[in-house]
Amino acid sequence: MPLSACSPGRGDGLSQEGTFTVAVMPAELTLEARRTAAVTVAIARLDGFADAVEVSATLPAGISADSLVIPPSQSSGQLVLRSAGTEAATRVPVTVTATSATHTSTAAFALILVGNASPRLALTPATAAVFVGERTSLTPVFDGDRASIDGIGRVQSGVAVETPPLSRATTFTLRVDRGNAQVQAQTTVQANYRNRIRALDSAPVAQTNHVAAALPDGTAIVMGGNTSESSSVPDSTLTQIFDPATEKFARGPDLMFSAQARLFTSVAPLVSGGFLLAGSGLNAPVGALRSVVTQLFDPAVPGLTPVGDVATRGISTRTATPLSDGGALLTGGLAGGTNPVTDSADRYVSADQKWHAVGQMLHVRVGHTATLLRDGRVLIAGGLTCCQVPNPSPEFYASTAEIYDPATDAFTETGSMSAARGDHAAALLPDGRVLISGGDGNDPAAPPLSTELFDPATGQFSSAGDLQAPRDSHSAVALTDGRVLVIGGEVPPELAGMVGVGVSATEVFDPATGRWSAGPALDPAFYAATVTMLSNGKVLVFGGQDAGGSPQAAAALFE
Repeated sequence: MPLSACSPGRGDGLSQEGTFTVAVMPAELTLEARRTAAVTVAIARLDGFADAVEVSATLPAGISADSLVIPPSQSSGQLVLRSAGTEAATRVPVTVTATSATHTSTAAFALILVGNASPRLALTPATAAVFVGERTSLTPVFDGDRASIDGIGRVQSGVAVETPPLSRATTFTLRVDRGNAQVQAQTTVQANYRNRIRALDSAPVAQTNHVAAALPDGTAIVMGGNTSESSSVPDSTLTQIFDPATEKFARGPDLMFSAQARLFTSVAPLVSGGFLLAGSGLNAPVGALRSVVTQLFDPAVPGLTPVGDVATRGISTRTATPLSDGGALLTGGLAGGTNPVTDSADRYVSADQKWHAVGQMLHVRVGHTATLLRDGRVLIAGGLTCCQVPNPSPEFYASTAEIYDPATDAFTETGSMSAARGDHAAALLPDGRVLISGGDGNDPAAPPLSTELFDPATGQFSSAGDLQAPRDSHSAVALTDGRVLVIGGEVPPELAGMVGVGVSATEVFDPATGRWSAGPALDPAFYAATVTMLSNGKVLVFGGQDAGGSPQAAAALFE
């Protein structure tokens, strides 16, 4: 808005000839903290005025203006205002002064200051949820010196970055350095299961009675057993690596000693990301029931390395359990002589990479479960107890349970299950309880359909409902969303009329509701297939044998 066109006639000592007026638009201008905004300064040239005009403004503290000179050939220009971000929110009048060599004119507008808003700090995902194993992108927006996202690395404001494959609901943290201070923002991306089983291309080599383990780099390794390359030999040193990126198998490094699951070789995943193979195959040079050799896979060392023999010799079919200190526990199994079921226990200590005998369990067991609890103790439940002389009870399968404490290497009694069972499965729930399912019981014609929950706080078991289909030698996999997938195994031989009939039905337990529901069908379903939880949250099912005992190369993913 024009205020004046000064002249000597008004007492300012300037000539009245060739004057101008100035106007500013808009009449009100909003300026945000640490931003810029501009007004248009218009010059109305009168009486042939043709000089350049310099524009200035009276501004509050924290606000500056770029220099502006309107040349003779133009009648307007943009006066750019800049906020330092230190000003308070207010409304102030601003006077704009236009000056030539001979004349001055002024105009005013209202400047609305938003004030010193909080520095920008936000982390926004492209989508709030993905399917397990998929990626998404995150866009950080921030004011600061430098920034990074945990698990991803350095980032730039406004530039989207890709996440790794998500196995579970994942919270990402953006950390921004501002001088000597650090601020952070977080966002959570959900990862949901499709609840389907998808068949993959078959592996190059079929395997059964093999063992499997997930590797820290996201792949999985399947090892040993009876293979299609040597179908008449029950054990082998062959390995295959599954790559979740390509969803294909490739030949892996040979084992140092052959492996044969179910009878001679036990695998224990370690908290370090590696695993132990305890025991060798029937045709290994050391002999199946003599020295129990051990192979260690350490993520920091290529290949497998020997770590000595298990302290107790001559035992097979042992149950292996990781310990929270990086070691492992071997319990029970079959030994030679008149008392084939044993109560022995051996502990692998990662510090010295040696095995140590830790005494005896309270009961002889084989085909039992041994589950690492959240407090570091181990729950040992059920199993076959027959064939000890004298037989301690008329039951073939046990309902008893006991606790191993690695702090003392002692075994203590705890509550018993309601049903005696062996070759069952156990899974640790997110709340620390243990789910027991399926198995064989003392009535071959009526295997236990019941499932039970062990509560470490009380030391007691309680009912968790019934399975829809009986099964033994199956897997119970704790999914990343807290549910448990029961998959694989065999139809109890008394019901199937033969050994080795696979179970196609799967079932899912939801601890949030305490209910079981039917899962997707596994087709084909082979007995002795391995079930491996991958680091991307998907579950790999591989191999096994058909009704004739021939090894299979089929592979599938639960996702």
